[in-house]
Amino acid sequence: MRDDGTGSHDGTGLDDRARLDNATGSDNGAGSHDGARLDGRVAPFWPRRSPHFLQVRTALRGAVQRWRDEHGGNKHWADKHGTDERWADEHGGAKFVIAVSGGPDSLALAAAAAAEKLPAHVVSIDHGLQDGSRAVSEGAIGQVGQWGLSGQVVSVRVVGEPLEAAARHARYQALGDLAGRRPILLAHTGDDQAETLLLGLLRGKASAMGEVSDYQGHTLLRPLLGIRRAHTVGACRELGVAAWNDPHNTDEAFRRVAIRRQVLPLLDQIIGGDATAPLVRAAELLREDDDYLHTLTPKLERATAATEQCTEPATQPAEPSTQPATKPSTEPATQQPPALEIAELGPPPLARRAIAKFLQQHGARVSASTLEASIAFIHDWHGQGAVSVGNGLELARQAGKLVLLHSSLGDDSQPSASST
Repeated sequence: MRDDGTGSHDGTGLDDRARLDNATGSDNGAGSHDGARLDGRVAPFWPRRSPHFLQVRTALRGAVQRWRDEHGGNKHWADKHGTDERWADEHGGAKFVIAVSGGPDSLALAAAAAAEKLPAHVVSIDHGLQDGSRAVSEGAIGQVGQWGLSGQVVSVRVVGEPLEAAARHARYQALGDLAGRRPILLAHTGDDQAETLLLGLLRGKASAMGEVSDYQGHTLLRPLLGIRRAHTVGACRELGVAAWNDPHNTDEAFRRVAIRRQVLPLLDQIIGGDATAPLVRAAELLREDDDYLHTLTPKLERATAATEQCTEPATQPAEPSTQPATKPSTEPATQQPPALEIAELGPPPLARRAIAKFLQQHGARVSASTLEASIAFIHDWHGQGAVSVGNGLELARQAGKLVLLHSSLGDDSQPSASST
C-alpha cells in the first residue's frame, strides 16, 4: 500500500458496501453528515473524497480478515471460546472491543470500524491522571455514538512507576477484564512502532509490536501498524472531528515523547529523508524472525499455554504431602504458579524469546537485564535468588523450572514499556 497520502485507489479490494458508501457520500469535504437518505439509502458520515480515511479503513479490513483467517472464521473462534450471555445482553453482537482515548489515532480507528460495519464495542479508559480526564473520555464515547457504535467509560487506578508503563498496565487489565476472549483493537500506528523499536534498543533488547499479540491471556489486535500517523490525523480532519491532544504527548520527560520530538527529527536530518519508514520495516522483519523462531519450539508453546490456566501466581510452589494416604479430599488443590520447564527451553536465542513471551503473558517486565538473569538460571545456575520482574512478581528457578511467584519484597512496580 502506498503511504504518500495521495489517496490514489481505484476501488480494488474494497467490498461492495465500501464502494456503495463512497458512491453515495457527499463531495463537500466537510465531513458533516446527518444521515440524509440518498436513493433510499442512508448517506455515510464521511465525505466522498477522504483518502486518509480510506487508508485507515483498508488497514482495518485487512487486519481483521487476517485474524479471521488465522482463527478459521468467527464461527470457529466463537465455538472454541464459547459465548457470554451477559455481554450479549449489554452490547448486542459485538465481537471486538476498541480502546479509544479521544486522540486522532483511536478516533480514526473507531470511525473505520463504524464504516466497515465491524461488530464492536468502544471503551475509553479514564486514568484520572489529569483534570478533566473523565470529560475527555465521555466526549470520545459521545463521538463514536454518533457513528452508531456502543461505548462506555471505565475508570482505573494507576499505581507504580514509571507512570507511562503503570498506566498502560492498568489500561490493559481493565480492557482485558471487560473484553474477556474478544480481541481488543488498539490504534498504534507505524510511527508508534518506530518509537517502540528505538526504546527497546536503548534497553538492550530489540522489540517490536505485533499485529496480533497476547497480554495476560487477552488478544491485542493492532490493525494500523502498517500506516502512518499522518493518515489518522488526516482522517479526523476529513471527518470534521476535533480530536483530543494529550498534554503528556508534549512532555519530553517521557522517553517516548523525547524520541518522537527530538531523536526522530534528528534522524530525518541525518539521512535527509524519512527515518521512520526504514525503522518500521526493520520492526516488521524483527517480528517475522520472532514469529519463525517461535515455530521452532512447539513443546514450549504447549507448556506455556498450560500455565495460562494459572492467572494468579502463587507465593510458593505446592509441596508434596507427608501425611499417610487417606480418602480423597474434597478441598480444592493448591494452585500451582506459572512455570516453564527448563529442559524444553532450548538454546539461548529460543529461550530468550520464550521467556519474554511467558513474562508478557503474565504482565511482568521484559528487559535485557531480566532476560540475562533468566538465561543465567539455565546456563550458569549456582543457587542464585529470585529476580524481580515488576508488578509485584519475581522469577525464580525451582525443581528444574522457571517459576513466576509473588514477590517476597512486596515490589509494587509495574512493567516497563514493552512491545505490548
